[in-house]
Amino acid sequence: MRGAPRDALLVEGIPNGQRGRVFGMHRAADTAGAVVGPLVRLVLYEALDHRLRPLFWIAVIPAVASVALVAAVRDPRSRRTADGTPTKAVRTPWRSLPRPYWRVLGVLLAFNLVNFPDALLLLHAHDLGLSTAGVVGAYAVYNLAYAALSYPAGALSDRLPRPLVFAAGLVFFAIGYLGLGLIHAPWAVFVVLPLYGGFAACTDGVGKAWISCLVPDHQQGTAQGLYQGATGVAVLLAGVWAGLAWSADGHLPLLISGSIALALAGALPAVTRSQTETL
Repeated sequence: MRGAPRDALLVEGIPNGQRGRVFGMHRAADTAGAVVGPLVRLVLYEALDHRLRPLFWIAVIPAVASVALVAAVRDPRSRRTADGTPTKAVRTPWRSLPRPYWRVLGVLLAFNLVNFPDALLLLHAHDLGLSTAGVVGAYAVYNLAYAALSYPAGALSDRLPRPLVFAAGLVFFAIGYLGLGLIHAPWAVFVVLPLYGGFAACTDGVGKAWISCLVPDHQQGTAQGLYQGATGVAVLLAGVWAGLAWSADGHLPLLISGSIALALAGALPAVTRSQTETL
């Protein structure tokens, strides 16, 4: 419920050629919290003698604060006409979304069917021998790389074709998955996961910017909501098949997903070459 309205607000009045930077900045700021948060949680986890319940209560504080901050956000669209009459909401049927949008959505959905949740990657890191603190630290390093690279990747997508930048992200994805599937030393996780952070940086905000440029402004919420909802279902399905194929150490689904992503990275620019951003 939060994602699509927020992303529609982010691109309000922003030209197509600057949307990569907008989403890149958002992902950098959002992910910076994911760097600090696990480290704070780790410190509190140790200080509270490994008790989880107090941590949940402490987490309520920033959650409530973030809800309160929503009051400071204003929708720039006018809600009243010149004579003060409230405007009527305009429905945007999902069937009216342009054809290029559906084609790109299909390609991105195909990829997300092999993009299983990161929790399984952390489980594999634990299976390799990392302690709980080591797993949290590895996750923080991943998010640090993700946050640091998000804005440069978004800015790059404003200069180069977005399918090309997204394809580079799939290469980082393949490096991360294949690397985790092949390594045996726990310390190597701290090498592979930062490289995997390049995947999120080159695809998350870039993908949203790409989608936003395929539809007119009045369809942004519908387009982002459908994209994020459909990819969420695809990731869920990916988690199901990967979990069923996990076996003892999970290397098989990692190698399968990494190989498919590498193939998609080579094909993506050609498949989406005709999807120009003209709106």
